[in-house]
Amino acid sequence: MDGVDSRISPVGFDREHSRRNFLKTAAWATAAISAAGIGGFGIATKYAEGQAGTVNYPTYQGLGDAAILQFAYLLEQLEGNFYAGGINAGLFSGDSFTESQIAAIRDHEFAHVDALAATIGQLGAEVPAVPEFTFPDDAFTDPAAFLGYAATFEPVGIGAYGGAAAALESKDILAAAISIHNAECQHRTAINILNGVVPANNLAFEPSLPLGAVQEAVAPFGVTG
Repeated sequence: MDGVDSRISPVGFDREHSRRNFLKTAAWATAAISAAGIGGFGIATKYAEGQAGTVNYPTYQGLGDAAILQFAYLLEQLEGNFYAGGINAGLFSGDSFTESQIAAIRDHEFAHVDALAATIGQLGAEVPAVPEFTFPDDAFTDPAAFLGYAATFEPVGIGAYGGAAAALESKDILAAAISIHNAECQHRTAINILNGVVPANNLAFEPSLPLGAVQEAVAPFGVTG
């Protein structure tokens, strides 16, 4: 990557380097993927828009780290498969810049998946089976629709992380989770750039979401729990 590309690229990524770092720090992330106007996502989005600075971690308390991580694993799988679907469909094959950004975000999400699986195992819990995900009909046929869905679920994913992070009992996992949250915020900004949003980083505070809103948002896509 030349100097110009490195300055303008919203996401820079070396998959194996990132994967090693995440595994080393037992990183954890929560991300909710959804699509505008489907299931409870509209409710979750409206809730997030009105909740900047609100702490929602009490709704996750009592679950325990393993259960939170198991749910997070499914959410990260969902998100990674969404981005992989866009790449595999060739939606951006004529736009190398956009394709490289979507591929980088995909790889981030699957690095999170690897880390979650390792951490769940270290906690002595079972890694959940990956369900058969469902996506909107136009998600992988219309580039604009794909980027629109990405722009709506990224903030909800960040909100889910923000809601759950403080309920984690292990400070080590919480510390590692902060780096994942930072990456998810970069994803939101990257998608905003691809959608022409100005300014791309347009929030001073990231909203958090309670557990119920996250569950309602992702249920239509095959994630339950």
